[in-house]
Amino acid sequence: MTSDPLVRLLADLVAIPSVNPMGRGKTGPGYSEHEVAAYVDAYLRRHGVGTRVNDVLPGRPNVTGFIDSGAEKTLLLEAHCDTVQAESMTIPPFSPELRDGRLYGRGSCDTKGSLAAFLYGVCSHLDAGGRLRCNVIVIAAADEEYQFTGARHAVAHGLKADFGIVGEPTRLRIVRAHKGVTRWRIATRGVAAHSAYPERGVNAIYAMGHVLDRLERYGNALRGSAIHPLLGPASLSTGVIEGGEAVNIVPDRCTVEVDRRTLPGETTEEVLGAVRSALEGVSGWEFDPPHLAVAGMEVPEESPVVRLLSGAIAGVCGEASVEAAQYATDAGIYNGAGIPSVVFGPGDIAQAHTAEEWIDLEDLHAAAAVVRSLISQQ
Repeated sequence: MTSDPLVRLLADLVAIPSVNPMGRGKTGPGYSEHEVAAYVDAYLRRHGVGTRVNDVLPGRPNVTGFIDSGAEKTLLLEAHCDTVQAESMTIPPFSPELRDGRLYGRGSCDTKGSLAAFLYGVCSHLDAGGRLRCNVIVIAAADEEYQFTGARHAVAHGLKADFGIVGEPTRLRIVRAHKGVTRWRIATRGVAAHSAYPERGVNAIYAMGHVLDRLERYGNALRGSAIHPLLGPASLSTGVIEGGEAVNIVPDRCTVEVDRRTLPGETTEEVLGAVRSALEGVSGWEFDPPHLAVAGMEVPEESPVVRLLSGAIAGVCGEASVEAAQYATDAGIYNGAGIPSVVFGPGDIAQAHTAEEWIDLEDLHAAAAVVRSLISQQ
């Protein structure tokens, strides 16, 4: 495809399907990070980096590489290796194509581009005999797109670092603050009956209608509540509804899935408590425990990780920009564990999850150069 080793590395990663099943029960090699993890493990070992591979879910591993330079500080470089589904793509998702200075394919932007830039930036520096200003941990994480399990597993199993960079498509800008997310299901219960005799049953879908009305009102109120100076207000959205077995049966159960975007400092208990209060007076509902809760994060602009990364970006690109984002990332997990972490990587979030996902190769090369500058001992 190309003689450019960085582009070839990214193309290899994109060519390996690693679709997150997103709780839909889909299985098989294409719905696991196993094969891409094996590739990353072999790549790091080939360049002299010791690795550890740990399943965080059955057949779905994290790969962790560690380079001990004897330095006082340790830098974490992390990017996830799972992708969203590829069924609706209008290009071959796992046949990477180079066109007009871009590489097309599922995961090219989110976030195998970041993973390739991190791997190549570190390994090319080591291959050239470069010295490191810090110890470096590289993690290719599993299950970021659904439940952030890879980052949680790393933290739960003793990950320690002084600062971190989480790879996401930020157009080479530093994201020092982003929202968190809490997701859970609300159910209403009824009594099943023949639809010819609806008075003999209790319709769970009608009961959910009252819940949805309150949720909509509460979501609207959130937009006018506390405003974060970088992130704006919190938000709430109901994205999935399921209920009923057949049109001729009065439904005895209905569920909705709620997505609540949180501001830094908000807790899961506060989020759920506020929604319970909003539903006061509505009968027949119950909460499932949250299946996802990732905190929002905010790193001070004068923090060491922002200063160091800004300097490296400015040295490569001429200037560095610092901003905030509305989405959640693994950085929320690492900051919650006491590792000040920001988000940075090649590509544009506008291309993530799209039908023709692509990444600009100029961005890709610049990101790898930033990593080399960041870790190099001056």
